[in-house]
Amino acid sequence: MNEQQLQELALQAQQQALETTTRRITLSKLIDGIYRSGKLSRPYKSQFPGVYEQIYQEALQDLFLYICKNIDKYDSQRASFMTWVNMLLSQRFFKEAIPKIIGKVNEIPVENSVLENLEDLAFDNTESEDNYISAFQKIKRYIEIDPKGIFKQTYIKKYPQANFQEIAIKRWLGISWKDISQELNIPVATLSNFYQRNLEKFRDDLKDLSGVKDLT
Repeated sequence: MNEQQLQELALQAQQQALETTTRRITLSKLIDGIYRSGKLSRPYKSQFPGVYEQIYQEALQDLFLYICKNIDKYDSQRASFMTWVNMLLSQRFFKEAIPKIIGKVNEIPVENSVLENLEDLAFDNTESEDNYISAFQKIKRYIEIDPKGIFKQTYIKKYPQANFQEIAIKRWLGISWKDISQELNIPVATLSNFYQRNLEKFRDDLKDLSGVKDLT
């Protein structure tokens, strides 16, 4: 199934009465379609060697159970269906699965991603999970479009290819600091410090996007 077919199936499930056989069959098809689609993200892919697959499968089980019970929370006006699914996977269920497999989360060096760094900005003016997804999508889209040219023009001295926009995009694609460092031949500490410093610099611009209705 492609993403459009999955979204249509999700909307179909929403239209069916609760606790009916028809709804259960539709949700079963939806979960199977998601699993086989190849569209599921793999958060923190370079971390947790030896146990990553166990954590991932645990996260998927919890994610699929949540979707079956809460499909009506999906709002197609705020995000595409797989964007909603992958946001739940990376920002909630993968994190919750870690301590189930290898212990307390505060004992595990989970590398911060751009999603986590921006999540407080997205939550500033939102109260629900769905609103957060919408707010984050606006922030992500704004950085990609870069209407003022400020993100691409802000780069590490002597390394114009290492600009804020490029680094942010790589991070929300799940590329680790180590891999970015090797690609750009710049130390991890330099990249991370540059990113964190400029994220704070652009904080007000990005925060204000939560109230924007649309970005084209």
